[in-house]
Amino acid sequence: MQRKINLVTVIGFAVLIFGFALAFLILPDNSFSEQENRSLRTFPSFSLEKLASGEFSDEINDYFADQFPMRDTLVGLKGVTEIALGKGENNGILLGDDGQLAERLFAVYGMESSSGTDLDAFDVDHIRASAEGLNRVTDSLNVPFTVLLTGRTVDIAASVFDYPADVSNALQQTVKDALNQNVSYVETIPMLREKYDSGEYVYYKTDHHWTALGAYYAYVEVMKSFGMEADILPAEAFEKETVATAFYGTAWSAGGMKFVPPDSMEFWLYGNEDTFTVTADGRELDGFYSRSYLEKKDKYSAFLDGTHDVVTVTKNTGEERPTLLLFKDSFANALAPFLAQHFDLVLLNLSSARTDYTDVTSYTAQYGADRVLLVYTLENVITADKLTRFR
Repeated sequence: MQRKINLVTVIGFAVLIFGFALAFLILPDNSFSEQENRSLRTFPSFSLEKLASGEFSDEINDYFADQFPMRDTLVGLKGVTEIALGKGENNGILLGDDGQLAERLFAVYGMESSSGTDLDAFDVDHIRASAEGLNRVTDSLNVPFTVLLTGRTVDIAASVFDYPADVSNALQQTVKDALNQNVSYVETIPMLREKYDSGEYVYYKTDHHWTALGAYYAYVEVMKSFGMEADILPAEAFEKETVATAFYGTAWSAGGMKFVPPDSMEFWLYGNEDTFTVTADGRELDGFYSRSYLEKKDKYSAFLDGTHDVVTVTKNTGEERPTLLLFKDSFANALAPFLAQHFDLVLLNLSSARTDYTDVTSYTAQYGADRVLLVYTLENVITADKLTRFR
């Protein structure tokens, strides 16, 4: 009897292994994961040089990991298992109260130690070098320059995680200490953390971005820093349209916690959206919002049609308006419709793989900007070197 059980076990194991191997060979490679909103590794090119350096081995491992059959299902199973074991996280994604998710694993720029990929961390020298870039721009520009470094979810929603906020608080303090006193720094993290703790929906639960409400609060603080408090549009002046009730963001995809419920998404409409002309890399868009993305997983890209190198917003009513130049990442996409009520906008994508937009002084002159605003998340500050090259 025991022999039969062993035989069945061996056969079952063999069928499982060979079944996955056969599926791997038969199924076509996928170049993009809609679940994770990222490109997947396809089969790497081979060379003796890459083989000798170990690069080919790393690439082939990434290829197998990305193209493994039933990958999404297995990632979800791992997420459920990790939470059931009481770990409170999976794949570097924390699970907090009420289904709040937040990334806490960042590839820290300038940190050679493996600890940089094992926990929330930052390299102090790199943060100071980034702040020095902002100091240089402040000193060199002949128009007002304002800095808004947006918070990560782990900064804003710190209270709902069984995870220390010490690194988050130290990061914020390091930035403030390194900036010169003449830098116009819009500090929104304490305010948004307070709003979050009081129950306001300022950050998505499954994604790393702020909501339209969070972007509105940031708009208010930016306008105050511009000395334009009297021009701030009240929240009640906007119609809040719920455009999605099943938004699953990047943290949900990476964490594999399929049991976490989705977010809802709003557009805040002032009623004059048809009076603006919006272009992205020279192509005219259908206004501030590309609603086709609402039918896809990557719903946040509905704001300004997602990622583009250069986005411009002008009002087609013929009135003279000052030009605001934004050096930005994706957080600015939800903020732009509010600022467009007061300025013509030019948005330059600091994360562009094609163009280096770190020469702030030259681009300010090129676009004839009356003001310059940086909208950049702390995640990018600690993981990229863009600000260190600001000039």
